[in-house]
Amino acid sequence: MKQRWRKVGLALIFLAGQPAQTILAANPSIVAEQEEWTLATVPKLSVIGVSGNTHTVEIDTNNPSGTEMKIEKSGDPDFSVFDIVEDWTPHNDGDTFSLDLQDAETVYVRIKARNGKGLETLYSEPLTLIQAPAMPTLASQDSTDRSITLVVNPVQGAHVYKVKRSDWDEAKVFTDTTFTDDTVSPGRPYTYEFWAENSVMSNKNTITIWTKPAPPILKVQNVTATSITLKVDLNGNPDDVLIEAKRDGGNPVVNGTLIEETGLKENTEYTYEARVESSNHEYSEWVSKTLRTGRMPVTSDPDQEFDKAAEDIFSEVVYQVDANDKGAWVDVSVTNTRGMDVHGTVNGVTQLLSATPVRYGDLEWNKEYFLTVVVSDGTRRKEKQYLIKTPEKGASEEEAFRKEAAQLVQSINLVADGQLNSGKAWIDVEVPQTDFAVTANIEGVSQEITKKARFENLEDNTVYVVSFEVRNGKYSYRGQREITTPNRTAPEVVKISKSGGHLQIEVLTHSELKN
Repeated sequence: MKQRWRKVGLALIFLAGQPAQTILAANPSIVAEQEEWTLATVPKLSVIGVSGNTHTVEIDTNNPSGTEMKIEKSGDPDFSVFDIVEDWTPHNDGDTFSLDLQDAETVYVRIKARNGKGLETLYSEPLTLIQAPAMPTLASQDSTDRSITLVVNPVQGAHVYKVKRSDWDEAKVFTDTTFTDDTVSPGRPYTYEFWAENSVMSNKNTITIWTKPAPPILKVQNVTATSITLKVDLNGNPDDVLIEAKRDGGNPVVNGTLIEETGLKENTEYTYEARVESSNHEYSEWVSKTLRTGRMPVTSDPDQEFDKAAEDIFSEVVYQVDANDKGAWVDVSVTNTRGMDVHGTVNGVTQLLSATPVRYGDLEWNKEYFLTVVVSDGTRRKEKQYLIKTPEKGASEEEAFRKEAAQLVQSINLVADGQLNSGKAWIDVEVPQTDFAVTANIEGVSQEITKKARFENLEDNTVYVVSFEVRNGKYSYRGQREITTPNRTAPEVVKISKSGGHLQIEVLTHSELKN
């Protein structure tokens, strides 16, 4: 920045009365030195780091080391009012200094330099430092089964507030301090991040809030003379909620999403209440539904009653065939004998059947046998035969599976019933304990059966084919069973006439009329 110039010159000066040689002798040479300074260049400022509220600024300059510089800061870009940060302090290229800002504060910083002669440069372009607002905190929260509301404490200098739910791609903006999310479902946790912004973003705050469980909806599943079954519509709640049910003086049982109670009085009104408990141990409101049981059907035909009971027992016969190196056998049981005597005969051996399986052993491999089941009430007797085939000795894995699956299909309990005078029926499908996966299909409607399932809204007096698929993860087997739904259509009087002293009534019915 400082340069020295040396000038050497010979001057001939003619003075009156002085010879030239005399002057030269006295001043053989004349030497003059003069110092001249170049102007310093304007430094530049840049931010190289922010830690909390501390901003670190670096000086960029090509001036010589130790050049004096003056640094000023202001809250206004025009520096109408300013403070001196450093007053003519020597600096080198790459020197840094730090400034601490308040939350949401904006500060403008400028710098200039001067050379050794005291000549100053212009000021640099102001560097803008912006401190983020403080992280907002939660003032309050509230939730319903369909909404969540967050209220944040106001933050100084915040232009907007933003919130982002964990499953959202984009954040939502709210300019006041209240945000409501009405895109939630009941009985679930939701996690939110929220923060404040001016032109920079504050630190993020995080909170998880649960929605309240929604009140369930009770629907009528089945009503008979002595039982009531309600279907619980979860009304948007997750499947893991717990269902509670109660009735004054009663003991309803919750089975999955069904509320069931038996042993009721006919033609009697009953009121049931239900609520759900979420995984957050919050409860919905109680909801109620009042229903009236029907009347017991009147029948004067014990033979018809016996036949129906026998068919129900036959549908609940369960058998399983197996074999080892010593021979084959079949295990047989009946899940409900209705209090009747039930005997089974295989290969000439007769045994009393009950819910506990009995074994018929000493059977040959790869041979067909008949299982004959006889139901008796002491007066009447009815029998049914089931064809059984034992597996081959050393049968392949797939063949053994298919035979076992075929036996499982035959052992599945099918029960058809319906609400009196409704014209509609249902079929219950109950699978015995098994490690196989079982799917049942009736007229295009499929259900995975883990224990028991019901197919509803079927026609009465109709033969239905129930298709089954049995899987073990490696092989699959398909089989079919048939079942007829009972008459549940009310008789229709089509004509009444009088003949002599008698009324003649013509009735249209699916059932056989008795005298």
